[in-house]
Amino acid sequence: MSDPSEKRGLWKWPKSKWLLGIPLGGFLMLGVGAVGLLVMNKVLHATSTSEFCLSCHTHQGISVAEFEASSHSYNNTGVRAECADCHLPDPEEKWLHYVMMKMVVSLDIIAEIRGVANTDEKYEAHRAEWARKVWTEYRENESEYCLHCHQFDHMTIADQPRLAQRRHTRALDTGQSCIDCHQGIAHKLPENWEQIWDEVEQETASVVPATGTKLAEGK
Repeated sequence: MSDPSEKRGLWKWPKSKWLLGIPLGGFLMLGVGAVGLLVMNKVLHATSTSEFCLSCHTHQGISVAEFEASSHSYNNTGVRAECADCHLPDPEEKWLHYVMMKMVVSLDIIAEIRGVANTDEKYEAHRAEWARKVWTEYRENESEYCLHCHQFDHMTIADQPRLAQRRHTRALDTGQSCIDCHQGIAHKLPENWEQIWDEVEQETASVVPATGTKLAEGK
């Protein structure tokens, strides 16, 4: 008869006490990984607040003034959109995309060190370039970030002003997204914004149908 102590099971006491380091090391790594993930999420959240975003940019004087003067900062509903709401994916729905975007935008520190926009004049010189970049992104992702707060399914279109009723009904019928009509929401429009928008429409026509409409300041 075989020795019962030699039967194999889910766990068998190792012949050498040093082999205990294998399962103990695994549990230790699991714990370290869990703590690391928690810390990383805390850091990602802390660096996604508007206070953090605006404190790191030398052009905060322009950005803050424009944002606070917009309806996304102060409005009759009291709902405030933060920087991350408009510029980052939803971490609960697209965590991996969110982390990747955080890695990409962290490169902004290079431009900050170089002083790319540390004066009003430099900021204005880049305004058109940055508007084009953001509008292109919004066209390509079908205004994904706007949908963090705004949903056609939750709109009572019949209670909206006539112009909004017509435009939102058209958007539903043609598959338009928010950016197709709403440019210059939280930041001032570049001087040649209409030309830039036309070019963005043409450049993204292969991705999104060119059904957009120019509607300055989101009115």
